[in-house]
Amino acid sequence: MKIVLDTNVFNNKEFLNWLKENNIESVTSAVVYMEILYRYAKRTKDIEIAKSIVRTVFEELGIEIYEFTPEMAEIVVEKAVGRWDFRENARDYMIGALAVKLNAPMITYNKKHFEWYDKVYTPEEFMKFSDKNAK
Repeated sequence: MKIVLDTNVFNNKEFLNWLKENNIESVTSAVVYMEILYRYAKRTKDIEIAKSIVRTVFEELGIEIYEFTPEMAEIVVEKAVGRWDFRENARDYMIGALAVKLNAPMITYNKKHFEWYDKVYTPEEFMKFSDKNAK
């Protein structure tokens, strides 16, 4: 089973270690990669160092990065129309569209921004869910 990671779960080292130990197939959107790269570039003030750090983290965790496609753009519009929060949450819709496309759980600490999708978990909820189902 694939899971889709939101940007904010990368702050949880325990969860990231759990993913690695449990060999969970984790993927994310290029939008998440961009947000994390931007965060590290701001901290280091050096884009090359930031690229190196972020690439290493993604490689060590085996996280595959998916591009944003026209199919995903259509999913975004379908989910956003009528909710009237697109301007503030466009990136979250873009990230969540990958979960919809893959029919995969979305892992985030910002469940409110993904209310339009029914498979949304915090890292702790997902670990508990997975451990329970593994037994």
